[in-house]
Amino acid sequence: MTDTNIIKLTPFRADLTRALARRGERLLASNDLADEVAALEPLEAYYIVREIGLDQALPVLLELSPEQLEACVDLDCWNRYDFAVDSLDQWLTAFSLAGPEALAKAFFSLDYVVQLLFLAQTVTVYDPDTDEVPQEDEEDGPLRAMTPDGFYLLEMKTELALKIHPFTVLDALYQYDLSASHQLLSDVRVDLPTQIEEEALRFRNDRMQDIGFVPPDEAAVLFSPPDLRQPLSRPRRPVGSALTRVPAVYAGPLVETTLLQQALSLITDHECLSRLEQEIVWVINSAIIAYGEKTEETKKITDIAERARDTICLGLESLINKKYPDCPLDGAETATKAAELLEEWYVSDLFRHGFAASQGLQKEARKALTESPFRAWYELSDANQSDDSGDRMERAFVAALLGRHPLHSGFDLAEPEDVKAFASLADIEAAHLHLKRLVDQICHRS
Repeated sequence: MTDTNIIKLTPFRADLTRALARRGERLLASNDLADEVAALEPLEAYYIVREIGLDQALPVLLELSPEQLEACVDLDCWNRYDFAVDSLDQWLTAFSLAGPEALAKAFFSLDYVVQLLFLAQTVTVYDPDTDEVPQEDEEDGPLRAMTPDGFYLLEMKTELALKIHPFTVLDALYQYDLSASHQLLSDVRVDLPTQIEEEALRFRNDRMQDIGFVPPDEAAVLFSPPDLRQPLSRPRRPVGSALTRVPAVYAGPLVETTLLQQALSLITDHECLSRLEQEIVWVINSAIIAYGEKTEETKKITDIAERARDTICLGLESLINKKYPDCPLDGAETATKAAELLEEWYVSDLFRHGFAASQGLQKEARKALTESPFRAWYELSDANQSDDSGDRMERAFVAALLGRHPLHSGFDLAEPEDVKAFASLADIEAAHLHLKRLVDQICHRS
């Protein structure tokens, strides 16, 4: 007897189901935490730690591999081109809860130039036998201390309120490996901080690009006009040796029923599907950079994943409409056509086609502002605006269209300024009619 209530998962939905099963709280409850963490890709590990929170994630942190921890620091401890020493301080503070040895092991597992950079930005290193040491101001001067081996004099440099004192970090390092600590301070003493930061940034950018976080100028390509011709050839395998897994924070939006999800569910070739999943992850990563969001805010990252998903769906519909004008977009064939397009086009190109489909709305909104009554209504000062919630929603609707990247807003009475991407040609047409009615109403057209 068979259970007709059991539905076989498609390969794509099975991938997402496994991703969602790796969420933070479930991972913490695992009986095989070490093995579970070891199986995570670096990006997955980072988002899981962020989901749990650094203050609660110590069991996971202690199982991170150097590669996984390095990715966490790459993603969390840089403000574009500047190293954020206070952000690394938060990670070190979390490790310190397990004692000096755990703190030292974590620090020494970082990229060597990041180790140098943290110390170069927090302490000045003097050799009392050869360096000219400034006279100490006992009342207002910076804190000083000798290293445990007596070779170097350390002086606090940073004015940031760090949670863990750099001298405490160095004390843990000396307890763990005196020789390595001595060499580290020797290099900090002679290397210029700017050179250290430039080298660390270069290495960090290379690693970030390997997981799809490209520089801002490259990420902006997502919002450039799309190529009209599809690529001549497509690789079927993912880039790199490992199969890419979708992080849980991305899997949530992708598991929802959309044209993209329906199309991916029709693809059964595992190498092809893994390559597409990798491309989707990279597009979301690039969108995070392009929209200017920070990866530590997981709620906003989920919003970006939804935007990327919806823009790709719009791109699929736009291409289907051009290539198969007689194919109804709400028909059974649509998902099949979309699956074919996924195998023909790079996902980044599909995103660009979707974004291009929304550009017309932005042009219409800008044109509406050339009409004096509409501009006067839109530019009305906050003090003179109507208290009516409907009016606030209309302003949010127009403001989202006029943004740097046109988006859909004014759809939630409780949160009028919430935004999302246009997901279909029907969304575009509805917004076009909405804008036209609004302009006619404000300009008193019959």
